[in-house]
Amino acid sequence: MEKGPVCVTGGTGFVASWLVMRLLQHGYTVRTTVRPDPECKRDLSFLTSLPRASENLQIFNADLNQPDSFNEAIEGCIGVFHVAHPMPTKELDEEAVTKKAVQGALGILKACLNSKTVNRVVYTSSASTVAYSGSNQDLVDEGSWSDIEFHRSLKIFGTSYVAAKTKTEQAILEFAEKSGLEVVTLAPPLVVGGFICKNFPSSVHLALAMILGNQDHYRYLIRRSFVHVDDLVSAHIFLFENSDAKGRYICSSNQLPIDEMSQFLSAKYPDFPIPTTDFLKGIEGYKLCGFSSQKLLSSGFKFKHGLDDMFGDAIQSCRENGSAIRTFNRCLAPRKSVFLRQGRRRGCPGASCFEAGYTRLIMERKMEKGPVCVTGGTGFVASWLVMRLLQHGYTVRTTVRPEPECKRDLSFLTSLPRASENLQIFNADLNQPDSFNEAIEGCIGVFHVAHPMPTKELDEEAVTKKAVQGALGILKACLNSKTVKRVVYTSSASTVAYSGSSQDLVDESSWSDIEFHRSLKIFGTSYVAAKTKTEQAILEFAKKSGLEVVTLIPPLVVGGYICKNFPSSVYLALAMILGNQDHYRYLIRPSLVHVDDLVSAHIFLFENSDAKGRYICSSNQLPIDEMSQFLSAKYPDLPIPTTDFLKGIEGYKSCGFSSQKLLSSGFKFKHGLDDMFGDAIQSCRENGFL
Repeated sequence: MEKGPVCVTGGTGFVASWLVMRLLQHGYTVRTTVRPDPECKRDLSFLTSLPRASENLQIFNADLNQPDSFNEAIEGCIGVFHVAHPMPTKELDEEAVTKKAVQGALGILKACLNSKTVNRVVYTSSASTVAYSGSNQDLVDEGSWSDIEFHRSLKIFGTSYVAAKTKTEQAILEFAEKSGLEVVTLAPPLVVGGFICKNFPSSVHLALAMILGNQDHYRYLIRRSFVHVDDLVSAHIFLFENSDAKGRYICSSNQLPIDEMSQFLSAKYPDFPIPTTDFLKGIEGYKLCGFSSQKLLSSGFKFKHGLDDMFGDAIQSCRENGSAIRTFNRCLAPRKSVFLRQGRRRGCPGASCFEAGYTRLIMERKMEKGPVCVTGGTGFVASWLVMRLLQHGYTVRTTVRPEPECKRDLSFLTSLPRASENLQIFNADLNQPDSFNEAIEGCIGVFHVAHPMPTKELDEEAVTKKAVQGALGILKACLNSKTVKRVVYTSSASTVAYSGSSQDLVDESSWSDIEFHRSLKIFGTSYVAAKTKTEQAILEFAKKSGLEVVTLIPPLVVGGYICKNFPSSVYLALAMILGNQDHYRYLIRPSLVHVDDLVSAHIFLFENSDAKGRYICSSNQLPIDEMSQFLSAKYPDLPIPTTDFLKGIEGYKSCGFSSQKLLSSGFKFKHGLDDMFGDAIQSCRENGFL
């Protein structure tokens, strides 16, 4: 299926803006619609500053009140994601909202039909369309439809929304059946997670009620189902690209009763005054049924995010955007004194929750994240780290090698979200360790990722000298700054893999013997020597100086990338796909880690005050025959070498690497082989390497 153009309606919303971001990352050309803003005061920088947005995103004005206004955005598209939905207001009652939603949706479908190019429409429905059938089922599937009169009889908030969503989805499916237009609908429950939009998403606001102290909302959390926004958006793209997808799909990953939510949040966020389960026993509200995602899962979709990510990412975005505090001030603070007076009279823990939750968020907002420095910012791992640090709310400084003619394209860094305000780029070179001083001065942390690679001009001794002296110079700058609290150094599994022992699995106590590696007569001794001696020098400096340093030891790093060059580790990992037979001997038994997991481990160890010493970060080991079988099954259209052919390949069988120390500290890997190779191939296609 061609990668675009596609249209996303309602691009300023929570789900739609995340969908725009992910579609751009997947290589699509995207058009999105926003409501007209006559005074042009709306800030759309959160969309226009997305990576690839400058070349591949167009923004159109359109309004559901005028369905024809979507025609221009849809014309020539291969797909449409209809996410926009009118919300009830004082001016829009149930009937008016429903009419606007239905007529707007049908107008969009007619534009899709008339375009002659739209292959499929994905409509973002809601679990409210299946939740209120009036049956007493604990679990419902796509065969259920909500009874609007039943919902009205419950006398709970939201009948206008339930009516509009239900009637709109029914009208869309009826239109599709009559016209032959391919349409799938996706029904999510409460959507939680991080956000890039400017407004505080209402579903996140509801999900965080216990953290924000919004007692009025507790009754809507008696038994809720959830999905992470990133999983929901991934499901949109999955169903669009899956030609076998048909009809309705529920997209729900977790269900959580209110008492279990209290226990979960209390354990995960002990500093927040979460209401106790005893207090919550007195809360009355409607117990929602659960939602079965079996149809979606049976089609091959997999959820990646659990409750940890849902709430963690949501809270992180609130802290970065200050949205929780603005909403608190605007909507809840006027009632603060009432809650406190009533709470104290009743001995209600919720009163202190309100006050303490408010104060806590104010304090969290004031805590500055950064600045931190990332060395070698144009590299594979370092550029991904810069991106993630910006997303985590850090102010970032990164270093790049000086370019006398200033011809290097750094737009993949400067166009990152939040980069215009929170990213500074400095020139620095490991040959001149003092050149890092300016970038490090005033930082609270340094991620030293930069490493010189062997060349014809740089032999083993020269590379090692440059790496060691450069690293020590950076550590001295950290010590002299008086502000750097911790350094995270990106080492390599090559520092533990070649000890000469016959162990199948090694841990952080292992050190490579450079002479043993040389005796193997395999490529890379210069790299092994430089990495091993640099890490040893770093740890020795830390021990003598008292500077807090942790080192992170990854094996072959795979996954997507934003840097301009084809990462050498990805190039090696994709040898069977690229047909590089000379590289097969380096894949006899490799260990792998996804770049996003590796970067997450960097941030995790930086933020974990208990972290000390060396940490291996390896998630998978894959013998060459299993890699062949995996790739053949996943990419049947690619000419993967057979296991019979690979039996004749000879090479060094590397040991495995234990990440137990990292896992025991609380870190969790999120990405498996599917993501490693899928994301790598996607990036290669986007960059023209495949």
